[in-house]
Amino acid sequence: MKLFKVIAFNCFTVLMLFSSCRAQEKEVVNDPAEYEYFADWAIDTEYMEAGCNGGYDCIRSLDTPRFVGVEEVDFLQPEDLVIGIRMGNDVHCYPHVILDWHEIVNDKIDDIAFSINYCPLTGSGMALDRRVNGQLTQFGVSGLLYNSNVIPYDRATGSHWSQMRQQCVNGAYYKAKVTAYPVIETTWATWKALYPNSQVVSTETGFRRDYGNYPYYSYKENQDVFFPTAHDADSIHPKKRFYGVLEDDQVALFDYNRFAFGPGVAADTAFEKKVWVAGSAPDNYMVVFKAPKDKPDFSLQSVSGKGPALLQDNEGYTYDLFGYVIDGPDEGIPLERMNGYTAYWFAWVAFFPELHL
Repeated sequence: MKLFKVIAFNCFTVLMLFSSCRAQEKEVVNDPAEYEYFADWAIDTEYMEAGCNGGYDCIRSLDTPRFVGVEEVDFLQPEDLVIGIRMGNDVHCYPHVILDWHEIVNDKIDDIAFSINYCPLTGSGMALDRRVNGQLTQFGVSGLLYNSNVIPYDRATGSHWSQMRQQCVNGAYYKAKVTAYPVIETTWATWKALYPNSQVVSTETGFRRDYGNYPYYSYKENQDVFFPTAHDADSIHPKKRFYGVLEDDQVALFDYNRFAFGPGVAADTAFEKKVWVAGSAPDNYMVVFKAPKDKPDFSLQSVSGKGPALLQDNEGYTYDLFGYVIDGPDEGIPLERMNGYTAYWFAWVAFFPELHL
């Protein structure tokens, strides 16, 4: 595994979000007519395109999602992908079949407000804080794409954000970074086995959408890229999925094939730090943890058991995929996750052109 540094002048795509909501904070949602474009864009606008007609909210986000229990879900197949988040003991799940149609879900668990964003064209999904400069806001789809990747906007200021860069590319918060919360992307079969008590976004969204029908036909399997990108992928299939972790303007990339035969754990390095990589290609998940600084002999291994326990350290503590200790005196205390997400190969190349394997 190699580390790749990217020159900061190409600050691209866009996404969204902030949050760490406090009870006294008021959610700010302004009228799009009040927004204005700033002269400076932190991206090469030659590769910025209108992804859908209608501008702001041409793809409608879910702002008041309804949830159901795992046992009530009858619209997912075992191999369908989902994105999950855990805040303390609360666990929420966001199926791709819904995200394919809405791309953004504005949600909150306790006092933490966040936005789940998934770009179907780049296969990238994450959860980002949606409190902007102390203002609790929502995020929506701007209608614009950069490098074929969604550009969300915040409804407080109309600023545009790069999803894969996790950075503002135009507007009042120009070049500001956002905080990402750890998520797990995996199959529905794996998710419901690990988190049977989680809450799942329902198809009762208030919108008329055919959630049983993938809107992009054979896009996941073919080699088509709908919109121009600054850099073209090489001989690797453009839709091959890789997991990347970000730090400043660098990315470290990990191949799912490393765990081609099922769950496994491996020691590695990223940004000159020791890390532990856990993954499974058949189950479609990957996570990367920082090695604890106060435990020089720390090690992880894969274990099989009931419930969410998939990892065990050299002291016998067991962990779930979010890194939370499941039992013992440190129960509920998580390992430190690296900021990472999965995306298609062509998207990693477009945003990080020096990237190679």
